[in-house]
Amino acid sequence: MAASSLGTEPSIFLVEGEVLARAAIASYLRECGHRVIEASSEREARDFVSSTDLNIDIAICAVPEAQSASGFELARWIRSEKPNIRVLLAATVEKTAKLAADICEEGPHLRRPYEPQALLDWIKRLRA
Repeated sequence: MAASSLGTEPSIFLVEGEVLARAAIASYLRECGHRVIEASSEREARDFVSSTDLNIDIAICAVPEAQSASGFELARWIRSEKPNIRVLLAATVEKTAKLAADICEEGPHLRRPYEPQALLDWIKRLRA
């Protein structure tokens, strides 16, 4: 798990199992001034959320197609444990993202692979 602090932009909790995707999007968000905390698995994400008092504004949960149920469960769990955290779900299949509409803010959301500007646009919408 890694974190950095750069400014007054929202703090982002990025849960992404694919190392290269996580590194690329975390780096991009940091360059845009966001504080980014990374988790590589659902278990790591749950452990972090349960044990931290850090102010997290937005959680971005990637949903690998093969493990979509666990991604949805994580999003639901984050909302129940920390209702102040806005949840953004990223999925590889549009249908999967549409199923997430009741879990997250204003679904459906992002498609993977991530489009950096689309991600920033969603973060701005969630903060508005």
